[in-house]
Amino acid sequence: MAKYTAPIDEDTRQRILALPRGIHFPEFMRKAISVFVEELEKNPDLKPENFVITVTARKDRSERN
Repeated sequence: MAKYTAPIDEDTRQRILALPRGIHFPEFMRKAISVFVEELEKNPDLKPENFVITVTARKDRSERN
């Protein structure tokens, strides 16, 4: 699988590293990227300011390990 990297600022990097050990950051990012790609496939003219990340109750348990 190809890997994609994007630069993040130092403050964000430190905040990610400070997350509690039980938080699996890559799982959150995998889900977020999947949603972003789906939306961009539907409408490629979207810009970053068109996206808002919110927390919702889990509806699809199929991605759970």
